[in-house]
Amino acid sequence: MKERKVEIGKWKRWSGEVFWASLLIFATSAGACRKPSANQESKPLDAKTEPAFPEEPPTVIFDVRLSSEGKSATEQLYECTYQSGGKTARFRLEWRQNGPLKGDIIPIAGAGGKFLAVEGSDNSVLLADLKKALEAKDIPKNISRAKELPFDAVVLGDHQSRDSTGGMHDRPTGDWVILKLFLPKGGDDGEVFLHLNPVLGKAEFSIKDEEYGDYLLAQFARVF
Repeated sequence: MKERKVEIGKWKRWSGEVFWASLLIFATSAGACRKPSANQESKPLDAKTEPAFPEEPPTVIFDVRLSSEGKSATEQLYECTYQSGGKTARFRLEWRQNGPLKGDIIPIAGAGGKFLAVEGSDNSVLLADLKKALEAKDIPKNISRAKELPFDAVVLGDHQSRDSTGGMHDRPTGDWVILKLFLPKGGDDGEVFLHLNPVLGKAEFSIKDEEYGDYLLAQFARVF
């Protein structure tokens, strides 16, 4: 009976040692799992993360109003105004669409038009903002003014709606028209997107390629 008690005592002591040893190993392992990496340790708790998507390139938005001298259903004339920094640039936009959009994959239509100069326009701020949006390198100097700036164009979409990120969509339908302009008329030295919404009374220049920036800015300076 005495030997039996001794064996039970040894078994209890061995069980206790195993229990505490196991607990120590578990605690050490858990601490290792929770230990932050070197990058995490060096990163401040309030560090800002990069945005999920890059910012959209800047655009230049201006006001448009259908002129009382309106041409026809296919040829329209708009009074355009850009106000910023206490300066007001004024010009006119005349454009026409040559028939309905056609095409199975990407429906398009031919178009054309011209920008018309307006007396008393101050284009200094407009050109500075266009320089950023079109990624031009320099604002042109000593530019001779012109009465008009003709262009060729294609209509890439009509009745477009716009989402919160600036994207254009067929559904739901909206009032935006997407144009791509080619300057000079009969050439392709410069290309730029023009989004037009007569219902909202807004239009917008958007970059096509940065290589066109300086040429476009020099041309726009002549009539805006």
